[in-house]
Amino acid sequence: MPTAPLLLALLLLLLAAAAPSPAASASTDRAALLAFRASLSPPSRAALSSWHGPLSASWLGVSLHPPASAAGPPSVATLALPNLNLTGPLPSPPLSLLRRLHELDLSANALTGTLPCTLPQSLLTLDLSRNSLSGAIPTCLPASLHSLRALNLSANSLHSPLSPWFSFSPHLTTLDLSRNALSGAIPPLIITNPAASGLLLLDLSHNRFSGEIPAALTEVRTLQGLFLADNNLSGEIPCGIGNLTYLQALDLSSNRLSGAVPAGLAGCFQLLYLRLGGNRLSGALRPELDALDSLRVLDLSDNRISGDIPLPLAGCRSLEVVILSGNRITGDLSGAVAKWQSLRSLSLAHNQLSGQLPDWVFSFPLLQWLDLSGNRFEGFIPDGGFNASSVLNGAGGSVHQGIPSGGVVSPQLFVSASVDATGQQLELGYDLRAAPGIDLSTNMLHGEIPEGLVAMKGLEYLNLSCNYLAGQIPAGLGGMGRLRTLDFSHNGLSGEVPPAIAAMTELEALNLSYNSLSGPMPATGGLRKFPGALAGNPGICNGEGCAADAGTTEGEMPGGNRHGWLGGWHGEDGWVSPGAFCISTMTSFFVSLVTLLSSPKARSFVFRPVRIDRHSDSSFLKEQNAGISIIRLFERMRKILDRVNKCLYGIRDRKRDRRLLL
Repeated sequence: MPTAPLLLALLLLLLAAAAPSPAASASTDRAALLAFRASLSPPSRAALSSWHGPLSASWLGVSLHPPASAAGPPSVATLALPNLNLTGPLPSPPLSLLRRLHELDLSANALTGTLPCTLPQSLLTLDLSRNSLSGAIPTCLPASLHSLRALNLSANSLHSPLSPWFSFSPHLTTLDLSRNALSGAIPPLIITNPAASGLLLLDLSHNRFSGEIPAALTEVRTLQGLFLADNNLSGEIPCGIGNLTYLQALDLSSNRLSGAVPAGLAGCFQLLYLRLGGNRLSGALRPELDALDSLRVLDLSDNRISGDIPLPLAGCRSLEVVILSGNRITGDLSGAVAKWQSLRSLSLAHNQLSGQLPDWVFSFPLLQWLDLSGNRFEGFIPDGGFNASSVLNGAGGSVHQGIPSGGVVSPQLFVSASVDATGQQLELGYDLRAAPGIDLSTNMLHGEIPEGLVAMKGLEYLNLSCNYLAGQIPAGLGGMGRLRTLDFSHNGLSGEVPPAIAAMTELEALNLSYNSLSGPMPATGGLRKFPGALAGNPGICNGEGCAADAGTTEGEMPGGNRHGWLGGWHGEDGWVSPGAFCISTMTSFFVSLVTLLSSPKARSFVFRPVRIDRHSDSSFLKEQNAGISIIRLFERMRKILDRVNKCLYGIRDRKRDRRLLL
């Protein structure tokens, strides 16, 4: 049996069909709104409790057209009900009766069902984003809304491919279908007449679109924002992309695009935001990108880009966020980078950069995040420029509000784009969320840790692991009161662990393992929440009896060698002593020599005669032949000894780690 709301909607449809004049049609708006409320699930109707009495602007979310005459009935111009947790199927039949409705905003609710074809043709703006609508986008939708200027269907559960004939009127300025499950190819003419289009913002990101980027999009000369990220698009970036001279934001990241970064991008001279990361782009960076002097965000990460950082990029002086990590970039750290004085975040991690770190690497005044890890940098960490960045030095208080705890916090970049009220200009903004941090891990840096580096009181993340750093841990480390992650592991640091580390209350992740630290573990219990943080340090002691040999490294026995020359082979310390190691090395050498020379082929190879030319120096050739034979012999011996040493050190480290964990 039909429900009361359905009967009411049918009655309203009959009234609308029989209405003889616009005034009579307008008089149905109140009944249409009441039918809309009745179609919602009962709990969510309470949000519209103000809908009673005569239709007026006091009704929540309702704005009215001025009446045609003093005695004329009002009509609804805008219905804006965002973020009210309205539930139930989308009430499309009552909405279709609002014949003069210009703006409909039901975003951020929990409406279900499919998209209808019966919405008012008078609509200029339609926002149904962040609901639970499903099904396909019907081809009739753009055809029935020929006056539409802005359409937002993002963050729903819409799926299925779009029809090849799916297209919107050239009047459309905003089209946002992002964060759905739409698949198939992007319709080649998603805008009916690209050359005459007024489209400013096109967002099809976070879907499942495949195929190539339609070349027709480069003919929409008015485009200011193009977002196609997180799809399955392939092929090359259209060479005509430079035709979009008004483009301010281009995001093609996380697709399967190939080829080079097109030089034509230089034609988009108003570009502020460029993200091409997570593709298969290759080749060297083009010096033509120097023309993008307004560019603020550049993300080319996780591609196959090679070559070096070209000096012409020094012209991009407005850059604030540069992410070139996960490529094959080589050479020294280009002086072009030093010109980016507006830098807030720089990531060149996991490339093939080499040479020494330049003196200016820490001298950016607005720097918040620096990641040079996973390269081949060598030499000393430059001792200068540490006072340049106000963020890293703690000016202005902590900046990690809204960032979850848990140690490592990778920078996250959020962008927002919308068209302003005039419908003629893109409003673009981005938000960088990153704990102030420096990552120089997995390089070939050596020398001591500079005092100025650990004097940055604003740092929350510091990683110098997997280098060749030596010396003691600077005592000033305890003054880094905001530090949340500290990793100095796999270096050659020596001396005692500064007691101030155990008193760092903000610390959430600590790793000092596999160094040459010695002495007692700090008496305070702050380090006990980081099990294994001191593993692989043979001189660290803990528990009873520690004070007697706290200043000696493990294996050195004060007051004489209590275990003799072989002390420590089976001792409580559980690692290989120098005497036992020498015996094992010599034994391995002679056993390997006997094994090698027992082979007839090996003997003939080492001691084979050398043919001497009559006109050559006989003594010189004999010496050369003997030298080559000895070199070959020792090369084979070295490989055998390396295997033996790895085995012995593996046994030592496993025993030591078990002892420390206990």
